[in-house]
Amino acid sequence: MARLFSYDSKTAQVLSRIWDLLVLNFLFLLGSLPVVTFGVSAIAAYSVMLKIIEDRDTGIVKEYLRAFRANVKQGLVLSVMAIVCVAAIVADFFLFENSRGNPLIFLVLGFLSLAMFHVHFFYVFALAARYQNSIFRHLSNSRDIFSRFVVRSLICTAIVGFEVWLFFFYDWLLLFVGVFIAPVLIIGTKSAFALRIFRAIEAESQDR
Repeated sequence: MARLFSYDSKTAQVLSRIWDLLVLNFLFLLGSLPVVTFGVSAIAAYSVMLKIIEDRDTGIVKEYLRAFRANVKQGLVLSVMAIVCVAAIVADFFLFENSRGNPLIFLVLGFLSLAMFHVHFFYVFALAARYQNSIFRHLSNSRDIFSRFVVRSLICTAIVGFEVWLFFFYDWLLLFVGVFIAPVLIIGTKSAFALRIFRAIEAESQDR
């Protein structure tokens, strides 16, 4: 029994990693509470998650706080941009539902805006966490990566969509559980897909 829970045992390592993920989930939610700091918190969380996947993390809290402080400016800008984009998308669908005759143009604009938002923001936080670049370059790189690796990106989108549905729309009990694990699970899913793509692109750059 003592060997089972020794620090070097597989069980202890798994439990330790689960605890790390719960802590990261808490830090992400705490850092996102003012809403406008959501982008900063997301970049920090992705920074930690990418290192966890690569087994390069040296401490969840320390890594998160370091990444949070280092990305305040671009994280805030991305937050504001995301809020404005979401507001515009909601406005399009609202106008479609509430305008006389339900003008089709608002529905089309809503879906087009949603698609543009999705491809530009799908990888942007992982990119900002891993690379030094301008905000607009991160956004355009996210779009380019989504377009180039469209099958992987759509599979990842479907998995994330299922996770959102399962934890936030399927059952009230899972909704409660989802608060503690869903955000970090989504970040982990997207990070795993993103990291494989990033490594492929990095390998191509080294071969040139």
